[in-house]
Amino acid sequence: MVRSSLGPWRENIDFSRSAEREFLRLPPEVRELFFAAFEEFSEHPQRATPSLDVGPVRNDPDRWRLKVVGDYRGIYRVIQGRPKFEMFQTRNQVYDALRRYLTSVK
Repeated sequence: MVRSSLGPWRENIDFSRSAEREFLRLPPEVRELFFAAFEEFSEHPQRATPSLDVGPVRNDPDRWRLKVVGDYRGIYRVIQGRPKFEMFQTRNQVYDALRRYLTSVK
């Protein structure tokens, strides 16, 4: 079952309920790309490497993105040194949602 496959990552990574639902709805091959990135990511969630594409979200310095091949992003914040994912969607979906959010809080 896919849900149980998130279990090992819960020791180092948090997921909001909505992010977990979005993650579980991703195509299986995309979930596998994120799983492959999680090991290195969990050790250094704010440091890009040749094999890990992370960076701050433009116009929102509190949020970061983890990018995987296939145009998918995981958006997260680091809270007390621990990453917490808030959404998993395609690039366009993520940035549309963030634009709406940032516009609503201004």
